Formats: sequence, C-alpha cells, structure tokens
Amino acid sequence: MCGICCIFYDERTRSKINADDVCCNSRLGNRGPDGNHVKSVSLPGKLSATFIGHVLHLRGDNMAIQPAQDCQGNILLWNAEIFGGVQVSDSESDTTVLLDLLTECNTDDEILSIFSKVEGPWSFIYWQISTCTLWFGRDVFGRRSLLWHLPDDVSDMFGLSSVQIKPKKFKEVPSIGIFKMSINATDELTRYNFMLYPWKQAVWPGTLDKVRDDTNILAHLYSDEINKDLITFTVSPDIDVPSKMPLLNKSMPPDGYTIPDFTDDISPTDYLQKLLTGNDYLRTLSKQLTSVLLDAVKTRVLNQQMRENIPTNAEKKLEVNEDRVSECDDSDGNYIVSSARVAVLFSGGIDSTMIAALADKCIPEDEPIDLLNVAFELKPKENNQKKGRKVDVPLIKKWDVPDRLTGYTALSELNPNRKWNFIEVNITATELQEARQEHIQDLVYPLQTVLDDSIGCAVWFAARGTGLCGSGLYKDSRMKSSARVILCGMGADEQLVGYSRHRVRFKYVFIYS
Repeated sequence: MCGICCIFYDERTRSKINADDVCCNSRLGNRGPDGNHVKSVSLPGKLSATFIGHVLHLRGDNMAIQPAQDCQGNILLWNAEIFGGVQVSDSESDTTVLLDLLTECNTDDEILSIFSKVEGPWSFIYWQISTCTLWFGRDVFGRRSLLWHLPDDVSDMFGLSSVQIKPKKFKEVPSIGIFKMSINATDELTRYNFMLYPWKQAVWPGTLDKVRDDTNILAHLYSDEINKDLITFTVSPDIDVPSKMPLLNKSMPPDGYTIPDFTDDISPTDYLQKLLTGNDYLRTLSKQLTSVLLDAVKTRVLNQQMRENIPTNAEKKLEVNEDRVSECDDSDGNYIVSSARVAVLFSGGIDSTMIAALADKCIPEDEPIDLLNVAFELKPKENNQKKGRKVDVPLIKKWDVPDRLTGYTALSELNPNRKWNFIEVNITATELQEARQEHIQDLVYPLQTVLDDSIGCAVWFAARGTGLCGSGLYKDSRMKSSARVILCGMGADEQLVGYSRHRVRFKYVFIYS
C-alpha cells in the first residue's frame, strides 16, 4: 500500500511545511519504497497546499508517479487497488485510469458515481482545481488507512495522511462516505467547510444509528473538540452514494429440512464429511462458499506486476562479501531471498490454512509460496519448588508456541507438490519491546487497545518476512521473503467457524442433543 499525504496552511500565519519534515516525523515513506514525489500548490488568499506521495508499485507495466497530475492541474493521491467496477487492463496503472476518469467529471454527481463503482480497498485524496475543492475518503469497509488533523486555531494546519505526522494529533477519517472540502479565506482566518456524501445505509462508527437519521456529525465524531469558528460540517441533504457493501444473507434452510443425528460411533470429522457427500443441499452451499473465497483470493494474487529482478522458479543465495552485504540489509548479510510473489500470514489455524490452500489453486505449481509463521519468545517459567526462581526454557523449546506447532501440522496437509517456504519468524522479548516502541505503536495509531497492539505486532514482524526456513532444501537457513502481497485470514474464522468456542459448541450440541 502507498503512503499519501496533503497539508493545507496559511502562509501569513504559519511557517512553511517542509515535505522532508513530514517524512522525518512520520512513517509515510515506509509505505512506498518505489518512488516519492511532492507537489505544492498556491491557493487564493495566501494559502498553500503540499501533496506528498510514496508509491508501492503493484499494478501496471510502468509505475505511476504520485501525486498524479493531469493536464488541467487536478491532483490525485491514490492508496488503493481496483479489482472491479472500473476497467483496468493488466498493463495499466489504476492510478492513471482513475485520474483520467476524474478529469472528465464536471459535477459532484459524476465524481461520486466513479467512486461508487470502484471495487477493492481504497483511500484517496483528490484536488479539483476548477472548483478549488478537496475530495477524500475511504471505501465502505475502511480497508485503507486515512487520518485527518483538524486545525485547533488560526496558526494550525489541516492535514490528511496515511499515518500520523508527529507531534500533531490525528484521527481516523470515518469510512461513512465521501468528503468534499471547500475553503473560505479572509484576512482574519481560513474556514474549512466539509460536506459529507454518506454511503447508502451508512451508520455512525461504533453504533447502529444511520447517518441519514441523525446528521449531527460533530456530536458523533468530535463533540466539543474542534474549533467551530474554523470548521463546519454538513451532511448532504439529498445525495446518498451507492456502496459495495453486500446485503446480509437472510435465507434459511427449506421447510422440513433436517440433518442426520450425530452418534458416538463416528468422529466429528467423519460426520461432517458424510454430510457433504450425502446431502445435496449442504454440498451446494459448500461449493458456493468455496467459489466465493477462491474468487477473492484469485483477484488478490493475480493482480500484481511480474518483477523481472526476482527469478520466478528459483531462489538466489547471497554470499557474505562486502559487495552484497548492503544488498541484504541484514546484520551478517547472509540469507536466502525467496522468489515467491505471494506470502501467507500462516498460523496453522483454519483461516490461514484455507487461504493457503486457495492460493495454491490460483498460482502456477512451479512457483513457491511463502508461509510466514510468527512466534514470540516463551517466557521462563517460575520454579514451584523455590518461589521467585526462574528456570530457563530450553533453547529448542523457546519457539514452540501454539501457532508454530499448528503451523507445521497444517503444512503437512497442504499440496505436497508445491514448494512451500515455511519461514519461522522468531521474535525475542527484547526485539518485540523495541519494535513496539520504535515502529509499531506509530503504525497502529490512533488505535491503542491491547488487541490492536497484538495484531499489529504479529502483522508487522510477518511483513518483514525474515526468519529461518523450516522446510525444503534450505531448511535452517536464514530466508527473506520478497513477496509484496501477503494474504491474511483475519475475519475468516467467523465464516469458517475456526474459533475454539465453535468446536466446544459443536461437541456440546451433539453430545447433549
């Protein structure tokens, strides 16, 4: 995903915002390693705007420079991928295609219509020069980060960014619709006016209250925290934007439908297999679910650029010498670089195992797939005989956490003809604490719960893709994944009944029914 940012400031009251300062005080540059550019625009009333883009190139033959600017002067920052709704060929950049479409728009309805059609995860910032308005927003699921900083006083800036820019405080832009910002500048102050075009059936964050039923946006998002002399919010009274939010499936089994009783002489696994083989209705539903999941994985893994600098059918080993240590960017410069284009955050649970099995069906069998398995160092156990004394966990056992054990079990059940690079990402307690303080807490900001931290740590260390190879020819060698697409099964547990409580409930119902 890319890093996008724009900053509006009044040159009469504010020191000029330097793009280098933005990058030094944020993690924006980490999100786009392939290219970065800056554009500054002078606006009426001594206002200035700075647009900053850092690109991670995934689509198209040629990387699109961001901020992208058309012949009219419109500017687009696009942290997203178009998977449907708008036609994008394999050789095209979706950033270029989208900007071409926006260039042809003359009305608000036309702009909203384009974003209502886009299928895929996205956040965007679009400066329309003809109307001096700024459009921005996120997809209905909020799958791409976008934060905003609203000015506290006349000397403060307005900012949009993928990540926090210190020391300013940012909040998430709510994924409830598309925002349009216009500016009124006088000699005394600059007023920012926001118009929200809500998604159809959108609800306020953390509630089930529909936006259309209660349009007091300040009460729901900011209350008394903002300067109302500088900022106004309005919800469009008559325009709702169609979204790609699917309707809830409320269908029930046909009347009189029953399933065979569960008996003690058959295992739960055999019972479920019997249901699928002997019940046309359940078999049809199973095939439909598999088809939907397969299409989703296929869309994700096939829509990416083929990189010529990474071989497709072999790994390259970087030897330790002065010429190549910098290329490795590692403490001793000695590890295997995987050629896999796709990796899976792999815990061995039903969700990640299903995702890996589906990816196996989408990718040519001669291509490897990286399985990134994160293990956090087990803490020493206290000696019950002598209270307070700790016993060191044997070195070979320090990484035998549940996810590592289930990971190897699940690996043995995957396609044996595929080359699976099982990469053990082993994290010591010291390394975890340092990364949490120096990197992770900034990246998950403004989310700050224990669950946010836990998920953020696992994903961050997995995304580095560096560890010990646990399988195949290079077993026990250090390996680094070069994959730019990492599949994650978060959310699939709810669909695939993968939580332990589901298993407990299954056993309880059939034992006591």
